[in-house]
Amino acid sequence: MKRSDLEKHLGKKVTITLFDNDVITGELHKTGEEQFKNDANLYLPQKRYFLTSPQSCLFRSSHVKKLKER
Repeated sequence: MKRSDLEKHLGKKVTITLFDNDVITGELHKTGEEQFKNDANLYLPQKRYFLTSPQSCLFRSSHVKKLKER
């Protein structure tokens, strides 16, 4: 998926299917956001995404096969 398409959904509740067919649901965030400044794993990497509520793994936009907004 293109980064620009994925970033339209930042801060929203989504369901994502990753390249290995794992399906994860949560609120979409990008690394480097100010609210995660105290967590180096979520603040320092660049061009990575993750879900909160519950916390998911970091992934790139190219790892996303399908995205559905909830």
